[in-house]
Order: sequence, then C-alpha cells, then structure tokens
Amino acid sequence: MTIYKYTALLITVFMLYACGLKSNPVPKGTLDIPYPTAIDYAINSDGVAIYNGSDNYTLFVEKADESIGFFNLAGFKRVALINPKQTYTDTDVVNNRVYKYRFRHYYGKVKTYSPALMKTIKYYSPIKHSIIKITYERNKRVCVYPGISDIVVNTIVTINGTKMGEAKNGIKTCFDELPVNSATLSVMAIPYDYDNNTGIPYRQDFKRDTNTLNLPPQNIVVRRNGNDIILTWDKEKNNPKYNVYITANGKDKFIQQVDVELFRYSAKDNKCVDFKLTTIRNKKESKKISVSACK
Repeated sequence: MTIYKYTALLITVFMLYACGLKSNPVPKGTLDIPYPTAIDYAINSDGVAIYNGSDNYTLFVEKADESIGFFNLAGFKRVALINPKQTYTDTDVVNNRVYKYRFRHYYGKVKTYSPALMKTIKYYSPIKHSIIKITYERNKRVCVYPGISDIVVNTIVTINGTKMGEAKNGIKTCFDELPVNSATLSVMAIPYDYDNNTGIPYRQDFKRDTNTLNLPPQNIVVRRNGNDIILTWDKEKNNPKYNVYITANGKDKFIQQVDVELFRYSAKDNKCVDFKLTTIRNKKESKKISVSACK
C-alpha cells in the first residue's frame, strides 16, 4: 500500500511540473495582426507590380474584375502570396480594365489573416511610342515619324523646350523653324492617349555644324570675384572672332572684339552686369546671346 501511495505522489508531482512548462494555446481570434499598410504598386508593360513592404508578414493578394459587375466582387480569386520586401507582378490583366484588389497579412505560424485592405486599380498599357523615328535632315529641318499605335493618339513635338507642333501617327511631320542660338537640338516627342494623359516622352539630340550656322558663343561660363568678371565659352573651328556688348538702359553698347574664348571685365560697382556676345565668321555677325554676371 505504501508503494502505491509513493508512485501516485511521483505521478502527481510530474504532472504539475510538466504543466508548468507549457503555456496555454493562443486563440487565433486574439492575435492582433496589423493591416497591410506598407504596400506599393506600379503599372508597367507586363502588368500590375505589387510590392510587400512589410518586414515580418507575408502579403496575401486577391483580385476581382470590377468591370464585370458589382456582384462579381464576391468571387475574389487568389493572385499571390508575396514574401516580405518582395515584388510580384500580376500579368493577368487587360488594358483599360478596372480591378479590385484585396490585401491581407498572413501569419503562417497560426495560419490566420489580418483584416483586409481594398484598393481599386485600373490597368492601362503605358503610354509610349513603340515605333518612332526622328531625323535631322540636310536642309536643316527636324522630321518626326510616330508609328501607328492603339494607345498613342497624338504626339506633341518640342525642340529645346519650345513647342513646335503635332506629329500624326503614321505621317512624317517636319519642322523648319529651328532654334538658332544653340549648337545642340534636343527633340522631345511627347505621346498622349485618348484621355489626354501624358505618356513617356522620347528624346533625341542632334549636334549642329556651327561653321555653317554661325551660332553665337556656346556654353558661356561666368566667374565673378568682387568687381572682376571673367567670361569663357567653347572654342570654335576656324578661329572666329567675338564681339562683346554691355546692355544698359535697354541699349547694347559695343565694348570689345576678341579672338580668343575669354573676356575679362572690371565692373564699376556691385550691381549685375548684363552682357551680349556674338560670333563673327566670314565677316558676318551671328545673333546675340545674353548672359549676366552678378555677385
């Protein structure tokens, strides 16, 4: 009888000790899993790229096609489980279609989810030229040819920031009135869609022959130390000469002609000095270009 009591006592002590090592199970409903707020998305040519910015939680993504109708929203379909700091691209999208995305954090240890966050996203193909050709022709004009497109409706052309006009799809459009004060032509073709949304611009630069155009000095750099002013600019071929003017009271006063790409001037006071420079080539003077020297 004593042996049985001793055995029972050992079993009781063991059970109490073991229970002390274990913690009570945590009900799923008591877990406080935060809303998935660290979400970013971008629309690209492949689809909708979704980024899970969370440090700890997997992002559970579902989607419904809102364009089919309201009642379709009950039938959300699984898109992906995105790991923390990872991106997934949903390629199952159609141009100009509206989708309702449902995002939830997923906690794998207990296999439960956070409350849902909803986002409405309209997918549209990026507005850009798939085919475009820009040329600078010998007769000193720029021509733009945008290819036929289902996305791009019209294309606005700018040269050195000045709006030149519109280029129609499938038609070669040329522009003759080009900027005269720059050795570089920066041509920008900006596409627009049916809703007049701006797309991804296409840019192409062309270097011009300054010998034939007789441009004014290019890339003028101004250095001023007190009243001492130094102007420098790019060296030209064939060693042209340069005229320097000072603008005062609305009038340009000729100061000096130089045959090097440097001009030094001593100002009389601390005020800004407004210069204009021209290039002299084959006894012909270019148009003037303005530059100011201020302290």
